[in-house]
Amino acid sequence: MAEFAFEAIDSKGKRVSGTQEAASQEEVVSGLISKGLQPIQVKRLHTFQAILEFGKKRVSLDDVLYFTGELADLLEAGVPLERSLLILSDATEKEEVRGLVKEIKDAIHGGKTLSEALSQHKDVFDSLYINMVKVGELGGVLPQVLRRLGDFLERSRQIRKFIISSSIYPTILAFVGLVSVFILVTFVVPKFGQIFQDINQPMPAMTSFILGASLFLRTWWWLLFLIVAGLALSFRIYIKRPEGRRWWDNFKLNMPLVGPFVRRIELGRFARTLGTLLESGVPILKGISLSGEVVGNTVIRDAVRELYAGIRQGKSLSLLMKKSRVFPPLMIHLVSVGEETGGLSRMLLKVADDFDEQVQSDTKLFLSMLEPITIVVMGIIIGGIIFSMLMAIFGINDVTF
Repeated sequence: MAEFAFEAIDSKGKRVSGTQEAASQEEVVSGLISKGLQPIQVKRLHTFQAILEFGKKRVSLDDVLYFTGELADLLEAGVPLERSLLILSDATEKEEVRGLVKEIKDAIHGGKTLSEALSQHKDVFDSLYINMVKVGELGGVLPQVLRRLGDFLERSRQIRKFIISSSIYPTILAFVGLVSVFILVTFVVPKFGQIFQDINQPMPAMTSFILGASLFLRTWWWLLFLIVAGLALSFRIYIKRPEGRRWWDNFKLNMPLVGPFVRRIELGRFARTLGTLLESGVPILKGISLSGEVVGNTVIRDAVRELYAGIRQGKSLSLLMKKSRVFPPLMIHLVSVGEETGGLSRMLLKVADDFDEQVQSDTKLFLSMLEPITIVVMGIIIGGIIFSMLMAIFGINDVTF
């Protein structure tokens, strides 16, 4: 049971509000209607019980992949949607998945579409998933879209596993290196400093700098922690604002290496969604409008909106892309060929496949570079500390007694 806050209008037109415990949002709505109230808003409250449930099992990516593949199989076999969800609910062994499917089935039984039912579980299904399902519903190709989503999730899972497995060794190296630096700065360096002070030995500039940094870190570590935490919190608050989000998204697009990587991810999503829509018979204006919803970067989303405005005026998609600085030349040329040959949807899907392959290739390249970079950086830091100590030790021979 969860607690919901509601607002409704009674028979006299007065606004009433309150809270109610129920198993789902639909149960609250049904209860209000049965009392002669017209619901305006029903919102789930995050109570102390939700905090206690933090450690409970969640629906994983593997569970979403299972749900997507099985639902696609049942729909392709001609089984109605609601009955397919009932079969999935009975067939799954995981309690959290069974509860999720049951809530989706209840929402559909209450008159919602599948995409609307999924949007009530945004912690499980992201905006790309929900909007792709909406595409399938509009185009009447829900099983095919679910199959494409299954393929997309499978690729995402493989990339995630590759990233995790490839990051284990560099992470261990970085952890061991940081621990070594901490021990050197906290315990070893101060001991050397005390020795040199006792023998009145003048220290090299590099050694003095290391000793000063050690003293500062041991004395003011809490201040550094507060400064870093404050900056991180301020940055997080800033990028949640529209102007901050726009600046951050533009900054990411202009960063070396990162910019092209982010651009390919976002444009790949846009191209795949628009290509699927056009292939399903959805008009290009509606397709671009829906495709823009799966784009997370605000700069690229604004460029998509400009495409929508230009196409409404009868302009060519490839020419509009060419005027924008967001779309790469290869994508523009392929879209132009698609317009000329009448195979725009096919070319957009090809663009999406090309971008996905480049993203996977870039991911492997970045991870392969991470290990040697970690070793070099840790070596320079630890080696620099040790070298500064050795310089001071070698200078002891110059002490005059």
